[in-house]
Amino acid sequence: NLKKKHKRLEAELASHEAVIQAAQEAGEKFMDVFNLEVPEIIRLKALNQAWAELKQLAATRGQKLDESLMYQQFLAKVEEEEAWMSKKQQLLSVEDFGDTMAAVEGLLKKHDAFETDFEAHRGRCKDISDEGMKLVSDGNHHTDSITQRYQQLQTKLDHLAALAGRSKAKLFDNSAYLQF
Repeated sequence: NLKKKHKRLEAELASHEAVIQAAQEAGEKFMDVFNLEVPEIIRLKALNQAWAELKQLAATRGQKLDESLMYQQFLAKVEEEEAWMSKKQQLLSVEDFGDTMAAVEGLLKKHDAFETDFEAHRGRCKDISDEGMKLVSDGNHHTDSITQRYQQLQTKLDHLAALAGRSKAKLFDNSAYLQF
């Protein structure tokens, strides 16, 4: 919505460009022909300066809107991965390691499937972190937040990996116990 409003603003500025340019040219011709006094020259320079400043502000606003859009897309990806991790963390926190060999084997198969899924998400998290680092290196004005979020994502991923390792070790321990 803000991008559409900004595009309309840029279109309006572009439509006024010819009028401003004509006023500048006419003012310069009148100054040459009639040797106008200093106040008219000052007003023409003020018009030129105000127009240039307005165009610069519009360009800066457009750039910040683009950066904010990329930031929001980055955040959406981070939040999606964090939601997946939170769900898996809850599943891995359950202390049920099976009370029969069949149950343990079923849980080990589920854990193997989780590990496959985890590797895919690890790759996504790497891509998201790389994207965040690129946004930072490109000078996105949300640099501090971006850096914080991709570092948090990595921390949560490492925590989930450690939790998965402990869970798998407990499953193997329980399997060995039940085989006795």
